[in-house]
Amino acid sequence: MIVCSCNVFSDAEIRTVVANSAGRPRTSRIYASLGCAAKCGRCAHTVNAIIDETCAALLSRSSARSIKH
Repeated sequence: MIVCSCNVFSDAEIRTVVANSAGRPRTSRIYASLGCAAKCGRCAHTVNAIIDETCAALLSRSSARSIKH
């Protein structure tokens, strides 16, 4: 799904950046990693929600792996 219509990037691209980051990346880091910068700002709330959701999912997976071992 396209999240930012100004820069035309998707939720999948955001999730990839988050998965390859150490810790929770700032919103500006997402834009920079995708080779752009925020323009109108309408997508910022959605970008942050996807960052939070992805970080929570990654943490949950990491915790589940450590419990299984």
